Amino acid sequence: MEEESGSSLALSLIHIFWDMGKTLEALGGDEKLLHEVIEIFLEEVPKHMASLRQAIAQGNAEAAEMAAHTLKGELGYLGISEVSRKARELEEVAHKSDLQSAASIYTGFEAEISEVLISMRRRIGIRPDQELVAASSGGSQ
Repeated sequence: MEEESGSSLALSLIHIFWDMGKTLEALGGDEKLLHEVIEIFLEEVPKHMASLRQAIAQGNAEAAEMAAHTLKGELGYLGISEVSRKARELEEVAHKSDLQSAASIYTGFEAEISEVLISMRRRIGIRPDQELVAASSGGSQ
């Protein structure tokens, strides 16, 4: 039983590396600007994730590719390269209109994005339990 418990703990932990100091350095050491960039990221990413999820669900490869491209750029700008690579992978499969693969990749990507948002919220003092990925606008699904 102990082994089972350890396995589920390992599966539930997602470790995303983000070097905030490196991002701050890229912004010329301007802490106020860093805070503003993070706030914009926290506001925009849930919207992009909702667009990506909706595009995949509706079979809209072009919209999925565009949303993944946007997320890739935002993650890359902040130096979150591990998750940015996953966004690039989503962008590439959407470009090939392989939305079945996109849906499969999206599941893990969504968990990683949630972890990034939790980490950022903690760093700037926002409650991490606020909605992380925008709920679909369709109500109950």
